[in-house]
Amino acid sequence: MLEIVIIGIIVLIITSNQNRKIDKLEYKLNDLIKKIEVKSTVQPSTVSNVVSGISVAENNLATPPVVNTYVQPVETTKDQYHEESSGRILGKIGIGALVLGVASFLKYAFDNNWIGPAGRILVGVLIGFILISLGQYFRKKYITFSEVMFGGGIAILYLSFFAAHNFYNLIDPLNTGILMFLTTVLTFIFSFVNKDNKLAILAVIGGFVTPYLIGNTNNNMMEIFTYLTILNIGVLGVTIFKKWPELIAIAILGTAVNFFTWFNVFYDKTLLASTLFFLIITFSIFLIASIYRIVISKVKSGEVDYFVLLVNAFGFFAIFYNIMKPDYESILGFCTLLIGILYVIIAYVANKQNHEDLALNIFLPGLAVAFISIAVPIQFSGAYIAIAWFIEACVLYLIALSISNRGFQVMGVAVYVLGLLNFFYYNAFNTDGVNFVPFANKAFTILMFAIVAAYAITYIYYKYGSTSVDIQKRGIVAFLIVANILTLYALTTQVIYNYDAKEMAITNNYTELRNNLLKNSDGEYNSSNTNEFQNYSMQLSAEQTTNKNESNTTVSILWAIYAAILTVVGFGKRSSALRIFGLTLFILTAVKVLIDIWSLGQVYRIISLIGFGVIALAGSFVYSKYKDRLKIV
Repeated sequence: MLEIVIIGIIVLIITSNQNRKIDKLEYKLNDLIKKIEVKSTVQPSTVSNVVSGISVAENNLATPPVVNTYVQPVETTKDQYHEESSGRILGKIGIGALVLGVASFLKYAFDNNWIGPAGRILVGVLIGFILISLGQYFRKKYITFSEVMFGGGIAILYLSFFAAHNFYNLIDPLNTGILMFLTTVLTFIFSFVNKDNKLAILAVIGGFVTPYLIGNTNNNMMEIFTYLTILNIGVLGVTIFKKWPELIAIAILGTAVNFFTWFNVFYDKTLLASTLFFLIITFSIFLIASIYRIVISKVKSGEVDYFVLLVNAFGFFAIFYNIMKPDYESILGFCTLLIGILYVIIAYVANKQNHEDLALNIFLPGLAVAFISIAVPIQFSGAYIAIAWFIEACVLYLIALSISNRGFQVMGVAVYVLGLLNFFYYNAFNTDGVNFVPFANKAFTILMFAIVAAYAITYIYYKYGSTSVDIQKRGIVAFLIVANILTLYALTTQVIYNYDAKEMAITNNYTELRNNLLKNSDGEYNSSNTNEFQNYSMQLSAEQTTNKNESNTTVSILWAIYAAILTVVGFGKRSSALRIFGLTLFILTAVKVLIDIWSLGQVYRIISLIGFGVIALAGSFVYSKYKDRLKIV
C-alpha cells in the first residue's frame, strides 16, 4: 500500500500548489479590475479651447456640465460591526438564560408535582413554538434577535421530544424519531422561506443528531439507512435551490458519524449487499450535489466544494475497499478503475461547462488520476506496476490534448514520476546476480517503457502543443532530457551489471578451487597445497582487476559515443538542448577518465585516453564545421 500513500501525497501537493497559484492570479486580476473601475469613475476635466473664432466662454457654455454619477458603496464600519456582534452575543446570552430559567421553573414545578409528565412535555413544546413564532414575527426588523429566538425554539422542541422518550417513556423510538424529523423539516421550511442558511445548518445538525437522541441500541439497519438517505435527499434539494454548500459538508460528516457508529457495532459479512447499496446511494447523492453546484450552476468552486468532493470520494473508497477486500479482492482493482473513469468523465464535463474555474479543472483531474493510479498496485504487482503507470502517463497526456485541460498534463507528470519512483525502489538493483543477462532482464525492460513513454510525451508536446508555447517548449526539453538520461542510465547499468556478474562467477570459481585445495578427501585441512593456493589467489586478484578495468573503460567509451551521437542529432535537428546535453556528457566523461586512469592498467589507460580523445576531437570538428547552422530551438 506504499504506492497508495505516495499517490495521495503527490496529488494533494500538486493540487494544493496549483490552487494557491490560481488563487494568487485571481486575486491580482480582481485587484486590477477594481483599479480599472475606480479609474473609470474619474471624469476628464473640461479643456477650454479657442476654435475658429469661438470664444472660450462660448465653448464652455456649449458643453453641458459632466455629472459624476458614481456613488461610493456604503461599507460597514468597525463600530457597526462591533455593535452587531455585541447584539448577537447578548441575544445568545439572553436566550440561554431564558432557556435555563424556564428549565429551572419547570423543574421546580415538576419537583412539587404541579405538572404531570405529559403536561411537562406539552409545556416544553408550547414554549418552543412560541419562541419560533416570535422569531418569525421579529424577522423583518431584527434579524439577529430573530435567529436567536428560532434557535432556542428548535432546541427546546428537540429536548422536549427527547425527554418524552428517554425520561418519561411517553412515546416509543419510532414516534420520537418522526417528531424530531418533523422538527427538522419545519426548520428547513423556515430557512427556505426566510432565505436563512443558519436555520438550515441548525436543521441539518438536528437531523443527524436525532438517531443519538432516540438512543435505540438495536440493530435497526434499514431504519437508520432509510432515515439518513431521506435526510440527505432533503439536504440535496435545499442545496440545489439555495446553493448552500455548507449544508452538504455538514451532511457528509453527519452521515459518516452515524454510519460508523452502526458499522463498528453491528456490521458483518451477511450485510454486505445492503451496506454496499446504501454506500452507493449516499455517494451518488453527494456527488450529484457537487456536480450540480460547480458544473451545472457554474458556481466558482471553493474550499467547501473541494472538501465535499475529497471526503465523498476517498471516504466511499475506503469503506468500499474495507468491506470488499476479504472476499472480492480480485475485482477491487477493476472497481477502483471504474471510479477513476467516472471522475475522468466528471472532469471532462466540468472542463466544458465551467472552463473558467481553473482550480477546479486541476482538482478534478487530480481525483481521477489518483483512483486510476491506485487501481494499478491493487490489481497488479511487481514490474507491471511501473509499466502500467508509464502507459497511464501517456494516456493522461492524450486526454489533456483532447479536452485542452492543463490538469491532466500536470497529473501525467505526477504519474510518470510515480512510475520512476516505483522502479528505483523495487527493481533498479535487482540484477539477478551471476545469472544476469544483458538487455534481457526485468530492470532493462521497465526502463525501455519509461524511455518510450518519455519520447511519446515529447512527441505529443511537439505535435499538438500545450496551453501555451512556453509550456510546450519546456515540456519538450524536460522529457527529452529525461529520455536521454534514462537511456544512458539503462546502457551504463547493463555494462556494469554484466561485469559484476562476471566478477561473481570468478569469485565463485575461486572459492570452489580453494575448498578443493585446502581440504583432502576426508574434509581435513591439507597444508601441502599452500603454495598452489597462493598462486590461485594472485590469479583471482589479477582477474578481478582486469574485469574492473574493462568495466570502467567500456563505460567511458560508451559515454563518449553517446555524447557524440547527441551532438550529431542536436545539429541535425537543430536542438540546443541535445547539443548542450551532449557537451555536458563529454565533460563528465573527461572527468571520469581522469579519475579512472589512476586505477586502470597501462593498456586500459591507453585505450580510454585515445578512445575518448578521438571521439571528443570528432565532436569538436562537427562544432567547427557546422557552427553556422546552429539555431536555438
